[in-house]
Amino acid sequence: MSRLEAEKSWLSLKINKNLPVQIFRLSGIYSNQSNILVRLKSGNVKLINKKNNFFSRIHVEDIANILFKSLSNFKSGEIYNISDDKPSSSEEVTLYAVKLLDMDRPKMIEVEDTESEMLKNFYKDSKKVSNQKMKNFFNYNLKFPTYIKGLSYIRDNLI
Repeated sequence: MSRLEAEKSWLSLKINKNLPVQIFRLSGIYSNQSNILVRLKSGNVKLINKKNNFFSRIHVEDIANILFKSLSNFKSGEIYNISDDKPSSSEEVTLYAVKLLDMDRPKMIEVEDTESEMLKNFYKDSKKVSNQKMKNFFNYNLKFPTYIKGLSYIRDNLI
């Protein structure tokens, strides 16, 4: 089932059963424990060569804060993109993390050369989304508005 079909199915509960439904579309999730810095330190990172391919990301703490706010600020039938303010390429994020850790740049590979079908599918589309509706409705200022803020915080406070 596709994401859109699943969302339509959830929204049908609002229409057919008069049940309260809000949908949250989550971007690439990272946390203090699971992030590009940790992966770089473990040696499990390769740069994927894919031009003009962008992704939105979100720190798990911002997800939790939005979901908490949604408990008291609810509008049934709405869909929100939960993401930060800076959609970026995987290469851009990785190179920033390399700089933070003062490490050598990982090996660059072509998408087609990766063995992971999941990774190949991940890079098929660019996934740049807007979070403006989420920020406006929940009157929320992201704790980590960009991967730069998030990764810098992790490096400075947790590594």
